[in-house]
Amino acid sequence: WQESPILDLSTSIVTAGRLPEPLDQADLTNRDAILCVARKVFNRRPNLVAQVETQPGPVVIKWFGWRHPAHFYLSPTFPGRAWTSWEVARILDKVAARTPRPIYVYTRRRRGFILENFFITECINPHQTLRAFLKSDVSSQMMEKAVKDLALSIARMHRGGIQHGDLTTANFLVDELGKVFIVDLNRARLRPHLSHRHRLIDLARLAFAARDPELEVHLTHKFFQVYGAETCAAIDWENGYRDYRRRLLIMRGRKKRLRGLIRRK
Repeated sequence: WQESPILDLSTSIVTAGRLPEPLDQADLTNRDAILCVARKVFNRRPNLVAQVETQPGPVVIKWFGWRHPAHFYLSPTFPGRAWTSWEVARILDKVAARTPRPIYVYTRRRRGFILENFFITECINPHQTLRAFLKSDVSSQMMEKAVKDLALSIARMHRGGIQHGDLTTANFLVDELGKVFIVDLNRARLRPHLSHRHRLIDLARLAFAARDPELEVHLTHKFFQVYGAETCAAIDWENGYRDYRRRLLIMRGRKKRLRGLIRRK
């Protein structure tokens, strides 16, 4: 997988994996056709995320759209979000970091520009996001179990050289047994060596907003206990996280004020 910027000017269709029956590749390149057969729709804009029934069982299709026209015109310079998701999912599987099993990926280019790309995984059913799970009425013991499970997967992901890029609680799915799956892999980056700084930048987006502040502090502490034990690095991950989290919130505040000034002008 080529993580660094590329220049692909080809006219091509690239696929990997095996398309589950009775899905038809031509139909899946059409956003409206996916909506017609979807059993559930989890997201519509800019990316369509839908559950579709197949003979082996339900799958999830992520059909990638564009947040801004400029992203389309830059598409010859990157591998594509579906392909990135596919390769990252395969690496996560190798390092035993839990993510929905990748099934199929498709990317079509014309003179380098990505026209359609989608990614299919197994469906974690039933599930809820970790964000919703932490706000629910499940026991604190179940929450602690889920957070520890997540810590193992993230530590293994980082050890595998993957920087996720968007580690928010909305990007983790919790199944009925409390197992946590990492999703939304299209912003990830593969690095030859993931430094402590890279890890802390990734972790800074995490915030275990639970029912009460004391529980949030407890869950954060348990997460870094497990994460630190799995990484075997002799540094204080929790204090480092709090420092990088503080920096991130300051930067977000500055951006918010700048956007407000621009709107007033």
